Amino acid sequence: MSTLYILLKAFLDPVVPVLILLVVGLLVFFRSEKRRFTRIIFLAAFVILYMGSISPVSNALCYFLERDYLNSHNGKTEKLDIVVVLGGGVSDNKYLGRTLPSYQTTSRLLYAVQAFRDSGAEYLVCAGKGGGKISEAEVMAKAAEGIGVPAARIKLDSISKNTREHAQNLNIMFQDKNINIGLVTSAYHMKRSEREFKKYFSNIVALPSDYLYSSPKLSIVTFMPRSGNLNKLSIAFRELVGILWYGIKG
Repeated sequence: MSTLYILLKAFLDPVVPVLILLVVGLLVFFRSEKRRFTRIIFLAAFVILYMGSISPVSNALCYFLERDYLNSHNGKTEKLDIVVVLGGGVSDNKYLGRTLPSYQTTSRLLYAVQAFRDSGAEYLVCAGKGGGKISEAEVMAKAAEGIGVPAARIKLDSISKNTREHAQNLNIMFQDKNINIGLVTSAYHMKRSEREFKKYFSNIVALPSDYLYSSPKLSIVTFMPRSGNLNKLSIAFRELVGILWYGIKG
């Protein structure tokens, strides 16, 4: 993965521009007499932080990413040949001596196992390398076995590092390009994932496992800043960078 791509995703975290503005504002405040310019910088930092931490703003961006998957016909587990679940992150815990799945990986896996059982699929494919001592694919496979999926019906792609490589490696794994594939990932990530997998396979069924978008009733609480909204906005921004980057790379 390109270093520039990684930097772009990191920079678009809402906290980064706010901190940069605050640092610039402090430097200007202590090194010049341009107090008006300083006030503008601090005001911009406040506006970015406030707007990014309220529900209407974060929900609007999440809706843009997930709108194609917000209907009752989505996620139907008809007859499938395989179910593919994409990893959403793992972390090493030195005190437990284990590599643990993130909440996104856990959500995706549980839904994938449900789809695997309901659809009568032959294989559950766990994909993703991740950044832990044990790959995302291996962590998911072990968990799937623990809740009753036979080891013989689990296939691993433990070397793919991103969405594009997930699709490329599945293309190598299965020669029949007309098989019915249930694709499980988070709703915000599904648009980019579908595009990549459809480059190689004709029949992709989108099975979004979790959604960032919610529909709260408008009230005073809706406009109160919350750190959870900043987190949603950060995830959505990173995904937008991914979509744009893949579009540029072709």
